[in-house]
Amino acid sequence: MKAIIRTKAGKNLSNMQVQEVEQEELLPHQVRVKMVSSRINPVDIDLMKGMPFLNYKKPQIGGIDGAGEVIASGAKVQNFQAGDQVFFYRKFTDIGTWAEEIVINAADVAKIPENVSTKEAGAIALPLLTAFDALTQLEAKTDERILIHGAAGGVGFQAVQLAKKMGLKLVATAGPKDVEILEKAGVEQIINYREADFSEVLETGELDYVFDVLGKEVLLKSLALKPKKVVSVAYVDTEKMGKTGIKMPGILKFIMKLAMGKFRRVAKKHGVQIIGQVTGANGKMLQAASDMLSESPFISRSYQELSLSEIESKGFPEKSVGKLILFS
Repeated sequence: MKAIIRTKAGKNLSNMQVQEVEQEELLPHQVRVKMVSSRINPVDIDLMKGMPFLNYKKPQIGGIDGAGEVIASGAKVQNFQAGDQVFFYRKFTDIGTWAEEIVINAADVAKIPENVSTKEAGAIALPLLTAFDALTQLEAKTDERILIHGAAGGVGFQAVQLAKKMGLKLVATAGPKDVEILEKAGVEQIINYREADFSEVLETGELDYVFDVLGKEVLLKSLALKPKKVVSVAYVDTEKMGKTGIKMPGILKFIMKLAMGKFRRVAKKHGVQIIGQVTGANGKMLQAASDMLSESPFISRSYQELSLSEIESKGFPEKSVGKLILFS
């Protein structure tokens, strides 16, 4: 079968090449999936660079999430059978979704809601899981107010849809071209970041929560608004990194804690609880998010697409992050 292989460490997608590889053995706790799609996520680029404390498989197939159809189940698998449309996110120690067929632990898999196509499910698996995990940690109540940064991005837009289903009142930062789809999704207040600084538009104390995907000054300004809680994918909580399947060396934990210190200090100064979002493979959690999406209409997005055959003949375009790889 054909797969996109990491030929050497480096951040360039030119280090990934389509090659013929043997199918992996199906173990009792796994399912075999015929792949339909997988999004090229920023984390995929990070993993391509190589981590000194992470043992890569050989050959190492790229990709950490995706969607497809179950074609076989291991002897111990009870929840999935041939024909099921599924999506998934893998641990850093178990990456590999950019192939015509894969085997994956059934515990990392969820069924796709009927109102989402299998192709699009491959574009939202990681963003949806990240957004759901982050929002549920807030323990928010109906009608409380949340600011979602980068609301039209991959993670941000799924957070918008989930937060709306949770009954929250939505404020969002986004560009002018995204206003229409965010209004369609039910966002009540949209702040055009090209024209206004959200920290000057919003008053201190008027928000209950902030969901941050940008970090740096945006995170610092969000904390200064004094919401009850801020959850951020840019705030690295080293104690949660085990969710990804890796064990960080002590020296790296120490360095990361130092780097995050300014955010902790600002949060303490303003009396804000800061939560670091680390996304780990979790089929049950992804299924809960999937079930929530199925409760009411899902707003689809369009994605730029790359076929496996196109990548084989031409390689990856220079700007590929966010694009969707199609395998059939």
